[in-house]
Amino acid sequence: MIYLELENGLIKQKPVFSLRDIENAGFKVYPYQLNLWTKKGYLKKLKGGFYMFSKAKVSNEVIANYLKQPSYVSLEYALYLHNYTVDIPFQITSVTTKNTARIQVENNIFIYYHVKPSVFNGFINNDNFFVATAEKALVDLFYLHPKKFNNDEDFVEARFHEEMMKEKLDWVGLFHIAQLYNNKSLLRRLELFQKYIFN
Repeated sequence: MIYLELENGLIKQKPVFSLRDIENAGFKVYPYQLNLWTKKGYLKKLKGGFYMFSKAKVSNEVIANYLKQPSYVSLEYALYLHNYTVDIPFQITSVTTKNTARIQVENNIFIYYHVKPSVFNGFINNDNFFVATAEKALVDLFYLHPKKFNNDEDFVEARFHEEMMKEKLDWVGLFHIAQLYNNKSLLRRLELFQKYIFN
């Protein structure tokens, strides 16, 4: 097949795709063709057997969901998207039931943290990618980085939008989510953080 047939058939529905996606769409493409189109600059090769159309406008959040499946954007990056942090994260952070991993695609770094399937929840579909709610992202952050959030000094250093957290964060929902982790240390640190926010 010719490249334009692939582009016209997939670019809107599947800007990031695998060989299986091509076959499911009814196209027959050989690996050497994908390599050729990559060398010509029509495609970008990602990790894990995924490709992306070079002319497609695909957000890093969408790419993050594809690079490791299942996964959802969480922790610092999700809190930034929800406008609960001051600083722009340098890495796109996600949660997965697969192994913890660090993947670099061009200048972008994607970090994946492993959690058990029982707490792989609390995310929504936002503009074609899965992202944790603000409450779930905060719980994930405190759970996966237990040494970074233990006292007021740690909380100040994290540079959260504290007034916004006080006014808009669903604290009841947050502690309901945290109960699922069955981790007393996590609950204690979140309680300390809540006291810090409301003092």
